Amino acid sequence: MPDILAPGQWETLSLVDSGAVQLSLVSATAARLELSGTASAPKYLGSARDVVAFPVSAVGEGTPVTVHARARSGQPFPGEGVVDLAVDSSTGGQSFLLKGIPVAGQVSAPILQLSRREGALIARPGEGGKATAGLGGWCAKRRAEQGLPVTPTVTELVVDTSSSMRRYIPRVEALERFLGDLCATVEAAPPGLRRAAVAGARANGVGCVEPGGPLAAGGRRVVVTDLPLPGQAGECLVVTGTDLSEALTGRAFTPSAEAWQELERSDAAFTTRTLDAMTPLLEWLILTEPDNGEPR
Repeated sequence: MPDILAPGQWETLSLVDSGAVQLSLVSATAARLELSGTASAPKYLGSARDVVAFPVSAVGEGTPVTVHARARSGQPFPGEGVVDLAVDSSTGGQSFLLKGIPVAGQVSAPILQLSRREGALIARPGEGGKATAGLGGWCAKRRAEQGLPVTPTVTELVVDTSSSMRRYIPRVEALERFLGDLCATVEAAPPGLRRAAVAGARANGVGCVEPGGPLAAGGRRVVVTDLPLPGQAGECLVVTGTDLSEALTGRAFTPSAEAWQELERSDAAFTTRTLDAMTPLLEWLILTEPDNGEPR
């Protein structure tokens, strides 16, 4: 019987570095397997191309092989999209069944990476086990596939701790997770996080948050608050309802209701609608010039 593993239950699998490997895809949505990076052409078994075999020598030193599940329709996998992948090694009788791999919202989803290390064939999730399961990582991968910029330019996040912000704590936490995942995926330094005193209080103060002193050259500070900062006090992300959108200045931004729904969701069934909802926030986070046109 194969070992049955679900996402989050494993980080690496070690296969014997000899013989051959066979991969079999099971998907409710019509899909086929695609391999990239092999040193020799893999052999697809059957016209459906959902079973593939290759010698372990096809995985070269220093060149990982990525296994993709591609939707046959050419359209993204649906919102509930998951696939299973059976991994069988002809030497040593090793076999694994990787259950419930998320592929939603992608036409060609990376589901496994194979590489060589210390006399063994190493398998990792997706594109090598980096942060791709969370919303930030997922958005980064999808934008990168389109050749769009993905690296945030925010270097410091200042969180308003006034009493009126207590109801928005889940939104603030969701935003922090999103940014952390986004930065981890693109291998960028995460923004510094500071919880600001309001009216001298470290929590539950009343009034407007003070952004802080001058930034280092090239830095970008964003205040997360429920009320826009006055005048040109600095950039802010407003966590309250989008009915404020028309009143906000060019240095303030509020995500849409749809974006907040995506940020706070507990599953990873992301779709093209997810990316559409998140695009305005993503483009604001990667701004390289303020509204006055002066470089940051």
